[in-house]
Amino acid sequence: MMNKSNPFRHLAVAVFACLMAASCSDVTDDGTALPDGKYPMTFTASVDGLSAPNPASRATTDADGKTTWQTDDPVAISMDGGANHKVHKISDAGTGAMIPDGETLYWSKQQETLAAWYPVNYIIGNGGGSEVSITDQSSGFGTLENTLHAPAQDYTYSSGGSVAFTFRHALAKVKVALKKGEGITDDDLSNATVTFTGYTAGSLGYGGMTGSGSNGDIIPKTETSAGGGAATYTALVIPQQMQGKKFIKVTIGAGGAARDYFYTPTNSTDARLEAGKRYTYTITVKKTGLEVASAPAWETGGETTGGSEVSSFRVKIPTVSDVIPTIEGTTGKEGEIYTTGNSFSITLSVSSGSRKRFNVKGGKCDVAVEHINNGLDNKFTYSNIRSDLELVYGDYAEVGDYYYAGGTWSPDYTANGSSACIGIVFKADAAQGDVASNYDGKLTDGIHGYVVALTDALTYAGEWGVRGTDENNEFLPDVSSNTDTKYNGYAQTKYILDTHSADLTCYEAFSAVKDYATAAPANSSGWYLPSMKQLSDVWQLYKGKAGNMLYDRLNAISSDNLFQTGNAGGNHNKDNLYRYWTSTEKNLTDAWYVIFDTGGAIDAYAKDKGYDRLCRARAILTF
Repeated sequence: MMNKSNPFRHLAVAVFACLMAASCSDVTDDGTALPDGKYPMTFTASVDGLSAPNPASRATTDADGKTTWQTDDPVAISMDGGANHKVHKISDAGTGAMIPDGETLYWSKQQETLAAWYPVNYIIGNGGGSEVSITDQSSGFGTLENTLHAPAQDYTYSSGGSVAFTFRHALAKVKVALKKGEGITDDDLSNATVTFTGYTAGSLGYGGMTGSGSNGDIIPKTETSAGGGAATYTALVIPQQMQGKKFIKVTIGAGGAARDYFYTPTNSTDARLEAGKRYTYTITVKKTGLEVASAPAWETGGETTGGSEVSSFRVKIPTVSDVIPTIEGTTGKEGEIYTTGNSFSITLSVSSGSRKRFNVKGGKCDVAVEHINNGLDNKFTYSNIRSDLELVYGDYAEVGDYYYAGGTWSPDYTANGSSACIGIVFKADAAQGDVASNYDGKLTDGIHGYVVALTDALTYAGEWGVRGTDENNEFLPDVSSNTDTKYNGYAQTKYILDTHSADLTCYEAFSAVKDYATAAPANSSGWYLPSMKQLSDVWQLYKGKAGNMLYDRLNAISSDNLFQTGNAGGNHNKDNLYRYWTSTEKNLTDAWYVIFDTGGAIDAYAKDKGYDRLCRARAILTF
């Protein structure tokens, strides 16, 4: 049975009595042919298995999407796929009964192929028929909304000659609920335009509606304006598969400031548009792109997500005295503002400073450096762009750099004064999804990278927190699997320290990084407990043996700097080999840790001392 919420109810039509009775003796010996003009066809109908008198219908639509027939509504019926058809009309709107409006259709053999449709002015056939345009629906749907079809199928004669048609809407309906996200204003949403892409025309064939036009823009009807930070748009579309194709375009702004965002379904079920079904997509527009959730057609519950992209981004690249960069992959420079797609590059001569570049102060992207022209130039590529960008000119870090007490860094190890090494860079540039604004205004020049401390903050196997207390919230969400990719250790640590500041007794790992003996520079985030992904990335450079960059650098300073077993000091009397807490919680009982042996497994176990897998802790910072 169809879900009641679906606005496209199948059509049901019915008629009652046979005009002529048939006897078994009238059937020919071969069981196929029937005498011409002797057995009239009669028509009954169902609505997804529901019987009359509950016909879904066409004319008047209520809040549940159901409609009702009008007396004398004509319905076309075709036999054997020909363009010729006979018209029946509704004789009883309450029951859906029909009577012939002219010629009666007769059985000529025991099995016939029939199709039916409304309105009757469509010309259909096996090769397709009348073409309808769907390009502009801004003023409404007209007859498109009531284009109904019972696809061709074989029907077998039985006593009375009754045929049960099941009608459906020939088109699919797509609704978009547009919401305002991060970086988008109310004015942006109010002036937004939404268009769909797909077949711009279709023809009704014997088997249903098929695309007959080229792919192009479809202008939907604006159902509600953007009052209260939301707007809705609806269009009828030709049934088709939109996987891997730009399907929905959202345009923010106008003229030279216009920005196009696209939703491209990635999964086969995201936008497989079928006749008679409604698809609802809730789209949150952010400066970084679109966040899409879709409710499955006809069903309740569950969400699916698809891909999204932005066609262009704005990049602020400051003018720097005596620095002449080569900028490629940008267009439309306006002062210091450039426009780019998903990638661009900046090439700088080493003479401008081999440790200088344009760093990302604001926005999200990936950055890679390539040494070219025999090492005379550095080419920096900014790719996987996910927002507008603001760049600043300054020093940059590379993985393996030594990080100093004064907040500077270089490839050279030193141990004195403000140049005393306090950590090692394990990741350069901002991680995906991480921005400087996540650090409470401490990183005024953007994110240069991430540093792991030289020594443990918690030097024994200690507690993560209180077993039975679920810290789950927007700052420290529960993570059910060991595949989380968020660089959110700072926010998670801050939440624990702020929430439990009155008593950190059971939060030994967090308390230890707060009180870590080595002070963090003022231009950094300060020390915090790394997230699952952050600590896993540390292990990737360590791997518990010589020949790995981080292992070799720590061991060269002192073997005491290596990641240690968990029982030193005898606290809780637990010997947990090389286990280190992350700031990531699994649930109310367990938290995640990384094992710093050669395997680097990520696992979760009890947060408190009542069990046998307590862990050490090592701090990291962002600079």
